[in-house]
Formats: sequence, structure tokens, C-alpha cells
Amino acid sequence: MLSFWSRIFQNNEDELDHKRDLLAMEQDFLDQEGCSDSKVTYETNLIGDNDSDETPTSCSSRKGVVTHLTEQNGIIDNSLSFEKQVAAQLFHELSVGCVIEYLAYQQDEDDAIKVIRIQKIVEQSWEKTTEKKVKDMLESLKLDHPTYFNMQLRNILGIITQRLPSSIKVDTDYGELTVQLDSIETNFIPKTGDEITLECQVQLDEGYVDQQGEILEVKKIFPTRIEPNQKCTVERVFEEFTVLTSSAYVLKEDVPKGYQLHLGDIVQVDLIECKYAKYSRRAIKLVMLEKNFGQIKNNQISSSSSSKRAVAIEGEDRFIYTEQWKKHNVTLKIKNEGKRTFQLCSINIPNAADAQISVVEPISSRSIPIGSQISLVFQVYTKFIGESKEFFSLQFDTFKVTRFLTIIVCESDQEAIEAKRRLIASEQLIVNGRNARQRSRFYAYQVYANKNPLVPGESIATKRRFVPVHLSNYDVPEKLCAIVLKTESVSDVRELLGQEYPFLNENLNFGNYGKRFSAMLHLEEIDYSISFRNYDRERAHFNREGEFLSLQIENLAERRPSLVLGDTVNAINPWLESDSKENKLFQGVVHKVFFNRVHLKFNANFQQKYNGEDYRLEFHFSRFAFRKQHHATSRIVDHMGDNFLFPSKVGKREHLQLEVVLKGDDMYLYDDKLNWFNTSLNSIQKVAVYNVLRGDADQMPYVIFGPPGTGKTVTLVETILQLVRNVPGSRLLVGTPSNSSADLITKRIIASKALNHGDFIRLVSQNQVEKDLVPPDLAPYCATVDIGTVDSAHDSMIVTDSGLKLRCQAKFLGKHRITISTCTTLGNFIQMDFLPEHFTHVLIDEAGQCTEPETMVPIVLLARKRSQVILAGDPHQLQAIVTSRYASDLGLGASFLERLLQTPPYRRDLQRFPDSSGYNPSVLTKLLYNYRALPSIMSVYSKLFYDNELISMVSEENSREARFLAELQAIFEPNRDMPRTHGTFFHGIMGENMQDIDSPSWYNPAEAREVFLLTILLYRRNVLPEQIGILTPYAKQVKSLRTMFIAADVSMPKIGSVEEFQGQERDIMLISTVRSSESNLRSDARLSLGFVRCNKRMNVAISRARCLLVIFGNPLLLAVDDCWRHLILFCANNNAYFGCEMPASICSQGDESDSNHSDYSDLVP
Repeated sequence: MLSFWSRIFQNNEDELDHKRDLLAMEQDFLDQEGCSDSKVTYETNLIGDNDSDETPTSCSSRKGVVTHLTEQNGIIDNSLSFEKQVAAQLFHELSVGCVIEYLAYQQDEDDAIKVIRIQKIVEQSWEKTTEKKVKDMLESLKLDHPTYFNMQLRNILGIITQRLPSSIKVDTDYGELTVQLDSIETNFIPKTGDEITLECQVQLDEGYVDQQGEILEVKKIFPTRIEPNQKCTVERVFEEFTVLTSSAYVLKEDVPKGYQLHLGDIVQVDLIECKYAKYSRRAIKLVMLEKNFGQIKNNQISSSSSSKRAVAIEGEDRFIYTEQWKKHNVTLKIKNEGKRTFQLCSINIPNAADAQISVVEPISSRSIPIGSQISLVFQVYTKFIGESKEFFSLQFDTFKVTRFLTIIVCESDQEAIEAKRRLIASEQLIVNGRNARQRSRFYAYQVYANKNPLVPGESIATKRRFVPVHLSNYDVPEKLCAIVLKTESVSDVRELLGQEYPFLNENLNFGNYGKRFSAMLHLEEIDYSISFRNYDRERAHFNREGEFLSLQIENLAERRPSLVLGDTVNAINPWLESDSKENKLFQGVVHKVFFNRVHLKFNANFQQKYNGEDYRLEFHFSRFAFRKQHHATSRIVDHMGDNFLFPSKVGKREHLQLEVVLKGDDMYLYDDKLNWFNTSLNSIQKVAVYNVLRGDADQMPYVIFGPPGTGKTVTLVETILQLVRNVPGSRLLVGTPSNSSADLITKRIIASKALNHGDFIRLVSQNQVEKDLVPPDLAPYCATVDIGTVDSAHDSMIVTDSGLKLRCQAKFLGKHRITISTCTTLGNFIQMDFLPEHFTHVLIDEAGQCTEPETMVPIVLLARKRSQVILAGDPHQLQAIVTSRYASDLGLGASFLERLLQTPPYRRDLQRFPDSSGYNPSVLTKLLYNYRALPSIMSVYSKLFYDNELISMVSEENSREARFLAELQAIFEPNRDMPRTHGTFFHGIMGENMQDIDSPSWYNPAEAREVFLLTILLYRRNVLPEQIGILTPYAKQVKSLRTMFIAADVSMPKIGSVEEFQGQERDIMLISTVRSSESNLRSDARLSLGFVRCNKRMNVAISRARCLLVIFGNPLLLAVDDCWRHLILFCANNNAYFGCEMPASICSQGDESDSNHSDYSDLVP
């Protein structure tokens, strides 16, 4: 071991670094159990001999003499003390004067050496030990050199078996450990039974299989798992603890001061895993959400009331003081603007003992008649330096109002002046007549206009000095930004956009293509920046975590938009004027994202000198994805030409790509029969592959139109394999809108066993790697990209133990026959300067979910000649998510696939192409065979959205789906006249759609209850949770349903929105439509919320089920939409409608075509 390290030190610096990397990779697989918020680092012992100049991080095996011994401890070499437990069984064999071998650890050079373990007795002392003999033995051992070991940080799982005042005892796989709480880091108060992870410094010993020797030091403990923001209902209350669910509890000491829990209270908690009595979860943080289920406002009340609040609280709510420990009175006015007398019952201040405000008047209950007002007087006691928000709540007879006062206590008059300036600046945002959205836009403009000097932070990857192709910045024009952010009225914004950018008034065409998409991308970026302002902090500080500065962000995992690697945080001195040139912006780059914090790296000087000061923080997203889309849309016009982007006719290739012929189900290339990789393809899927291989159309995308369940991805994979096998020199880029889609294609290619390992590569982003989102089974096929010029970087490619390849340059990437990734990540190749004809084919899966600029990112890598683009998707399902209302109105959400199908060559012409569903087979194939659902489910969306052409391949007689449905028929009695194989039901509920005070989203308790009860009935019929999906368009209904399952301690099926279920399927789908009032239906349709008049959302919702589809909703409301009316009548005519009485108005609009759908034989081949 010693000679190994000596040889390393004789090499140059580069060689040393390289070997360190190799060692790190060799150990990497040992840390897969690591928790996401623990930083794993390796410390390699650098001691080669006693003459080394390096400072040791000492873990060593030494020899020594026992010089003192008691019943509980001993001393080695007259200096090192040890406890009885470190000797274990050997302790009883020890005697003064014996020579032992022991493992020692010294954390830092100035720390004392700690005896970790007495390993063996080298020489026993049988004779009487004298002081001289001991001295001689010590002298002789000075010539003995220690054996040094490498060390490593590792995470070890354990359960706390005993909590003592200053320590805990933890049961681990390595035995029981006693951990002193004073010497470790922890982010919670540990209790007996808690399951925890210990971050330990361990010895690396090659004598063990996992190379883990002794645990040298416990550095940190944290819960093994935290389930944040779980909503629970209080079930039982005891003196010392409260039961939240049948498996979760909270200790009295963990309930915030000022709160007393009662039966039925709804709380939000962070749960950790534990094993204590019958409980498996313990709450370590609790926030009260609703007392006695809270106050609810339903839609009818809110829609009929005026826009004013029933109670107005008037007066100053921000106060600045210059002295601590002084008392001041402040007065507010409470005015009754309602239509009845209100009774103010009490005024409550949370954490009253620590609060800086107290109530002066009114002390007792007060009545407030209509139109009158009373005074509300608080006493402010300036206890704390700095800014704080002091909350208070006014409890009225039937509702509660919560507000807060901002108290700023300064240490000097100068600080107070600066605080006043900031207060005035912030008040400028609150202009009369501006709503919250307008204020956020105005603030976003202030952030945009801040052009103070920027001190860049440290990038995630080493910046490459030599990049073959540099992307322009494509900054948002100041004029456009001002129009969107400073103009209050939506109609005024649209008018100004049309005036300043006349091409936005035109339809998209070849002449305005680049300019129009550039403007739309800028509009989307502006809206994205507004959303990012929700992260901004007026005052915050960082914590040191190793080489990073850490920033706590509550509920980070649930926030949208998400923070990802490469996003930045600008830290601004809050005590300097914002427009002062001395007030620099210190940029911190996000290097790691955890569930409640991020790790940042600033400029080295800032990072080193930072000492806990407060800064104002502005968050900014990485613009790289937008820049790639700008680049693609600006180049694609000249790159691919008019007929590619705006085809008007089908031009034929002079020479076909492949001279293939399809005879029946067999395909021939000249006289050679080509084998199908997937022998289960149907005839239409084979036609699609055949048409792609021929490539009849010249410089036009080929479309594989795949309705739900028709095997679109299977067809695309077969196409990929056939192109690679039969087109010499082909090199394919396969793009998708999401990583899950790219992973699915990669798995299908692997499963085919048609290609060798090195023939294809799955390109992943660094963000996926850092967040551990790369599936382990795909890691050997995955790589990240380094855009630098080949051989321009000293840090070469790394291959991890899992097979994942990091920092790959152009000499490795781009050479595979197939490269699979998201469209945006494939855009990294733009900067790598491949030759124009390097890539030959681009295939996009789920092309309907990509915006057109996203689709163009990989396409711009092709040459106009000798290339082919294949788009697979469904234009009748959900589009890409676009947040800007202006960009959405201009068409950014529409995919290239959807736009193509509106052009003449791709438009349906049944008379011209009767044998191919009306589509020109040279440019499009529509898949028709549905392998997902029973005919009674498939027939609805087939008729509504797919020209009634889909053909069910699921037998209603002897298929698994039919047998499964038959077992569930008893649930729907007394509907005895219903066809035995009918799988679509409508449950009519005249419920109420409601909103909580703190949320704009809607929920419907009546529907949620019925969905829950039906789920329980299904469970009793031996249906498994993974067979059920519950879909609803509103986030609040999702949460409401999840709360029901959690409170009942019942296994929860997947509950989610339409977006979460796109591309998925379940045996049983339960759909809660929620809305029961016609108000807001127009805004729902505009914002793509809900189902009414949102056909794409309805299509996705009803096409997820295989065996059983049950819709819960208000029939009177849904019937205003023709598609929903069709579905309700379809169920009613087949005796599959139950619940409330179906309104006569629906029956009078009956559709005779629905009256005889009990026979689905025409849908089965």
C-alpha cells in the first residue's frame, strides 16, 4: 500500500488527478444508498512516508503499549485514552505492558488522536511490568511505521433505540453506535424509534468485500426519509402526543406554540419514518391549515357577491423603528363592507409570548354594523433587530381574517433611512387598481431593468475556451419587455404588440417565420421570468455546507417552475441604493438541488469572505434552452426551405431512399426478404414503416399519426431499427419532449436485442445525473456531453461504475448510429460543429407535445439533401405547456405536427385516399388498431375525435379485460339491463365546486367522496391500487382526494391531473370533473383548465382506461359541451347512467346514433 502511494507521488500533477478520479469511480457504487441531501466526498490519504510534506487526514493502524488499565478504560503509550467498548472481547485479556495493535483517527492536525478499535494483542505481558521495561518497549516501537488507510464519507442507516439527554444509541448493521449530539450536525430533534441516516467518516479496508472498515466519526444525522407537506386530519388527541393517521403521530413539543390540536383539525406536516409502538411516521414539523375543517366559500356565493371584501382593514401595515425594547401603539380600522352585521369574537396572535405585537383594543367581543367601522389598536414592542412579519387573525362569527404587520427595527438612523427608501420603492409596486398579477409584472420589470455590474459565479462545468459554434444571447428586447411588464391592460398589451411588431398581426408564413417565433419565445421567456420572481427574497442569508453556500427554500420540491442546475441567484446588498453602481450583483450558480435547499457557488472572493450577512436575492433561470430554440428557428428557414416548413404539394424524390416492396405482410429489398424485428406488428404499422423506408416525398416530414393505444412508439422503434439496418451510413437523432419518453424508446431498443451496445447512446443532461434521475438499467447506455473543441480540455471523459459516461466530446458522441434524448438536449450538438451531412435522420416521438421551436432544435442539424424527418404523435391530445397568454394566443403551443396536418398535403381527403383513412400515404400513416381498451370505452373517443375509425383489438368475450370487467359488474347493480360488456359509466352528482380562501383551485367534496367510496368497493373486489387511476383537472381536487385516502389509511392509487396521465393507461380510470357552476367556464377554456370545451383534455382523460371508465360530474353543466353530452347520452342509452336524475333537457337533445351501442361487433376485426 505504501509503495503504491509513493509511485503516485513520483508522477506529475495530471497523472495524480487522473488516478484520484479512477479511485473515486471505483468506490462510487458503494454509495448508492446515499440520501439526496448528503454530500459524498472522498478523502485519500496522502502519506507515503514520514518525510511527506502533505498534511495527513489520519486514519492509521499503529502499535502501542498499554500503560494504564482500569475496569472501564485504559491508556496507551501514556497519552492515548480508550474506553472499554473499543477493545470489545479483548478488553479482559489486556494487561499493563502488553503490546497491542490499534486503529487511530485524527480528524484535523490540531485534534487529539482517537482510538477507534483495539484490533489485536501483538505481545502479551507475562512478567511483572516495570517502568523501565515499559519505557524500553515504547522506545523500540518508535521505529515501527504506521499503516495509513484511505477514508470515505458514507451514509449508514440506523434506528434510534434510546434517546439520552446528550446522546443517542443507534442500532445499525455495524452494531450499536453511541452518538454524542453535541459533536454532530442534525436538522431535527431525534427521538427513540426514528429511522435515521448517519453520515460517517469510515476507514477503507480492502480486507472487506465492501471495503468498509471501522466507523471513524459520525458527522451528521438526518431522517432516512422525509415526506414534506403531508396533509393530515387529527384523529385522536392525548396529553403528550396527537394521532394524525393510524400510522402517524406528533409529539406535543413539536406543535407550534399558541396552537392546541383538536379532533378534526387539518394540518400540514413533514413526516419522517420511525418504528415506535404501532406508528411508522412521526411529524417533525406542523403547520395548521384548517381548524374544524376551515371556512369554505362555494362558487354560487362568490359569483354573486361583489368584488369587494366583506371586511376591509385599513391603515399602515409597515413600520420602521430605530430603537430596540421600545413600545409604540399603532391603529388600524376594521370596516364592515358586507350586507349584514358582523360579530368580532376575538383577536388571536400566534406565538404571543414571542410576538412583537399585542392587542390593546378591543379586548372583548364587538359588533360591527353594516357600513360602520371600529378601531383596532396594537402595541408594538421592538424586541428584535431586523425585519419580521407579525401575524394576527380576527375571528368573526362565521369566518376568520388573517393579516400581518411588517416591523423593521434598525440599529441606527442611517439604517432606518435606507429601510425607508426600500419601503418607498416597494410601495411603488402597489398602485391603486393593480391586481397581484400586474404588481408582479411591474416588479419583474424592475428586476429586468437592474443593469448593475455582475460578478459571475462558478459554473457547474469547466468553461470551455474553445467552442466550435457560439450561440448568440438572443436577449429579450427592452421595448418588448416594457410593453408586457409595464402595460396594465391585456387589451392594451395586445394592441401595442401589434403596433410595434406588425408581423404578429399576420399569419405565420415563410417570410415572418424567424421573427414571429423569436417574438413568441421572448414573450414566453418574459412570463417565465415573472413566475421566477416568486423565488425572490427581500432578505435572506446562506449557510456553509462544505465548498458550497446553501440556501433554504421551503417546499422547493413542489414549487413551479422548478429550480434546476445552472439556474442562478443574484445576491444584492440591501443596504445600498439599488441604482448605485457600487451595488454589484454577486451571481451564485445552482450546483445541487435538494427538496428544501440549493447549493450555490459564487465568485471565489465572495464565497470565501461571506460571513452570514443578509442579502436581497433575485433568481434567474438558465436561458440555454431558449437560446437553442432561437438559434434553430432563425436558421431553419434557410436550412430546410419553404416546402419543408409550409408544404403545399408532395414532391417526389428522384431516387427512393430504399427500393423496398411490400407484398402482403412481407417486405422485400430487391429480392431479399427483410425480417421484422417485432413480429407482432399489424398491417397498418408495417405500412407506416414501409412508407418511411421508401421516402417517396422529397424534403417533407413523414407523419405517423398514432391515436391512443395504437402502438405509435412500437412503430417508431421498428422504423429506427429498419433504418439502421438497411440504410447504409445512416445516423439517427431520436428526440422526445420528455426524459420519460426518451427512456421508453431506449428500453424498447435494448429489449429488441437488434443492436450492439455501442450502436446507440442515450444522451442525458447533467441535471438528470445530479438528481439521480437516470434509471440504473439505462446508465450503461447513457452519456453527458462536453461541447468543447476536441482535446481542448484537460479533464477527459469519465466512466462511472454504473457505466454512465460523463463529459463526452465530439470524438465520442455523434458517432453512434442512434442518439436518443430530449429535443432540447440534442441541441447541444449545435455547438459541436458536425459536418452538414453528419446526421441523416431525425425522429421525434410524442411530437404533438413539442412546441415548434423545440422540434426544430434537432432538425436544424440536418442537411437539406439526403435527410429525412419523421414525426410520431397525436395532434388531438395535449399540446406543450405554454405559460404566456400572448405567446399562446399567437400559436406557440401548437406543435409542428399539428400545424403540418392543417396544410394541404397532410389534410384528410377521404375521396382521394379511401384506402388510407383519407391521408396521403407518401407523407402520413394513421394507425387504427387499438390494443388498449374494450370496444365500449374506445368507441366514445373514436367517434368524437378519430372519425369513428379505430378498431378495437381487445375482445369483449375472452380477453383479460372482458373477464376483469365481468368480475366488477355487481358493483353497478341495480343497472341490470346494462350490456354485460359495457365499460363506460357516468355518475351524475349535483355537487358544489368550491374554493378555499387561500387557493384559486377548485374542488368538489361530493364528487371526491363518491370517487373514494367507489375505490373502496373496487378494493373489496380484489382490485389493486396500481390498477386504478383517478384523474381530475384541478390540483385542489387532487389534494382533497389524497387527503381522504391518507386520513382513512387506505392504499392510494395514482391521483393526478390530465398532464400526469398523458401517455399512461390503467385498467380502471375514475374521472372527477369537479365543476358544477357555469361561471368561469369561459376562463377555464381559455386557460385549458377543466374539461368543458377543452376537447384535447377530454380526449386524454377518457382514453386512459382499459376495462372500466367511470366519470363523476354534473350532467346539466357538462351537457353544454357537445362532446360531453354525447358521452352522457351514450351511457344513458346503455343503462350505464346512475346517480342524480338526468335533466330532461339532455334527454330532449338525444342523439339517435347512441341508442344502439350495446353491440360493438362492428368495432372488432
